[in-house]
Amino acid sequence: MRHVLSLLVLLPLAACTSTGPVATGTPGVVAHPSECLDPERARSWSHVDDSTLLVDAGPRKYRVVLAESCFALGTSPDLRFVGDSISNRVCGHAGEYVISGRQRCRIQRVERLDDAVYKQALDEAEGKSGDED
Repeated sequence: MRHVLSLLVLLPLAACTSTGPVATGTPGVVAHPSECLDPERARSWSHVDDSTLLVDAGPRKYRVVLAESCFALGTSPDLRFVGDSISNRVCGHAGEYVISGRQRCRIQRVERLDDAVYKQALDEAEGKSGDED
C-alpha cells in the first residue's frame, strides 16, 4: 500500500517536470493548440514543392505538409488556410485544408520551425526553383 501511495504522489510531479511538447515522433510537429498556425498572422508563404509550403507568421515559422500533391500551389497567387471550426487554427488535424486557386488540398501535418531551420529550408527551396530556370 505504501508503494502505491508513493507512486500516486510521484505521478503529478513527473507531469510537472515535462521539458517540452509531447513527443510526436516527428521533430517540430505541432503538439499543442497554442503552437498551431494562425492564418490571420501568416505574412507570406513559399512553395517548396507540390506538397510542401513554408509559412512566415511573424515570430513563428511553419512547414505545412499536404496529404497529396496540390498542383495549384505553384501557379496560383492566392492561398487560404481552413483550420478547425472554432479558432480556424491549423494544427495538422483532419478537416484542415489549404485552398489554392480552385484546388482544395488536405493538410497532413504542420511543423513549427525555428528561425534557422526556416531560413535553411527557404534557401533550399529557392535553390530548387533556381535550378529549374
